[in-house]
Amino acid sequence: MVKENIDSKLLDLIAPESIAYWSLLGIEVESAVQDDIKLGLSMRPELGTRLPEIIHGGAIGSLIDAAAGAMTSTLRQEDDETWVGQATIDMNITFLGPAKGHIIAKPTLLRQSRAFSFVQVDVSNEDNKLVAVGRVTYSIIRAR
Repeated sequence: MVKENIDSKLLDLIAPESIAYWSLLGIEVESAVQDDIKLGLSMRPELGTRLPEIIHGGAIGSLIDAAAGAMTSTLRQEDDETWVGQATIDMNITFLGPAKGHIIAKPTLLRQSRAFSFVQVDVSNEDNKLVAVGRVTYSIIRAR
């Protein structure tokens, strides 16, 4: 489900419907405009920890990876026929507090080259309090 501001070209590059894992977790595109991509995830029992109201860190990590991947997808130029895909090659996460309810992941591009993207993702709760920060490196796969 798409919620806020949407640029259809960016949404086509992100292609959330082609990533079954996003559907499994319930990851949704909330915003997809230039310099403002947001993905959301709502708590449900399957995502819980031993404390049932808290979202499991693995689900948060998946949201961070998805947000960084979405950001990286938008870097592809329309005329770039060598770009055939992308893959996570490194990720680290700092958990700052429990995540409950609905959380939002906001990626920021730190640096990009022809071969890599470096993305920071801030994850906030419904009160706009930061609950996790991740840094993800993506390899941009090119045709040979």
